[in-house]
Amino acid sequence: MKKAPYIIFILVLLVLLSACNRQSGNGEPQSTEGTSEIYVKGLENVDVLNSHGSIEGLERMSSFYENVKNGVPSDLRIVHYTIEGAPIVTDVSYNGEFLEVKDDTTRDTYGSGAITSKNCKNLIEEVNPTNTSYIAVDCTGGLRGMQEILKINYNMSQQDLFEFVLKYGLNQENEINSHTLKKESSTQIIKDVKQEVYKRLVFANYLAEKDLITTCDTKDTINYFLKVHINGGEREFQWSACDQSMDGVKFTKLANYIIEQSEKKQHVQPITVQGYVLEKKENELLVGEDFTMLDYEWMKDEIKHIDFNNYIYDFAILIGVNTEEFNPGDKILATIEERISDNKPGRALVKEIKKLELK
Repeated sequence: MKKAPYIIFILVLLVLLSACNRQSGNGEPQSTEGTSEIYVKGLENVDVLNSHGSIEGLERMSSFYENVKNGVPSDLRIVHYTIEGAPIVTDVSYNGEFLEVKDDTTRDTYGSGAITSKNCKNLIEEVNPTNTSYIAVDCTGGLRGMQEILKINYNMSQQDLFEFVLKYGLNQENEINSHTLKKESSTQIIKDVKQEVYKRLVFANYLAEKDLITTCDTKDTINYFLKVHINGGEREFQWSACDQSMDGVKFTKLANYIIEQSEKKQHVQPITVQGYVLEKKENELLVGEDFTMLDYEWMKDEIKHIDFNNYIYDFAILIGVNTEEFNPGDKILATIEERISDNKPGRALVKEIKKLELK
């Protein structure tokens, strides 16, 4: 009998801690990347949460893809929030041979309010310079037998402003500014490094709240401070190298990447265009840059009627190409000799070009 008050106290404490971890003051879902649970009101066993581009649980998406590649039966639950804040649930189940994709829109008052399912034969990871998509293929439904499971966008050029300041050292005495990563670096090099930093921030889900460790037992630990300016807002992160949490490791790797790029002798990399061939003419190819296979399917029948200026997609007309080797629907990677115009679509002279195979 004497143990009862103590047990009740522990149970109440656990409930309170759980509530604090699961919900912030404004009622929005909260979670720490890498924990066993992502909290979404009314749903259990959520693996990946996509809240308007802020994606939590990307490690689980990657693990599921690796399991499918290796024939390991697995399950994955993804929740996408609509603009109105309704959760759309996608359950993907792999039995070692086939995928079952089940979409539940019953919580979306503006949608169809139905549960649909389809069987698919494979899952593709399509990696582009500015996005990565996981697409189920050879399905019993969907556009051309395909369904996009998750898309991660990290196109820095779609932001009005992206800059960062990194301070590091025992007392954060060193500083690297994205405006001048290295004095002798060209504008193109700085742009390439910034694009990679932005990509890594997206994969670290930098828009979410982070509980990073700022103090360590040892006195000789490197400390970091990162300030990110994006559009009209700012995000600040402070942590120590001793932070071995998933977030801490990601941010330390990001900081070390920035430091390495600022110290190394940079070489301008060739400008490339990657995407799908939409049209071909004599010695010319019209390419949708960084398209996924689904983007191509959506766009291929509309291309003759669209106003290129009204699309966030980038298009390029590649000239100097032996078009006999290519057809609409081919995914290509081209090295550019020079850009002749920056109109929409821009024209570029090709130095080398090859087809890319999807895996």
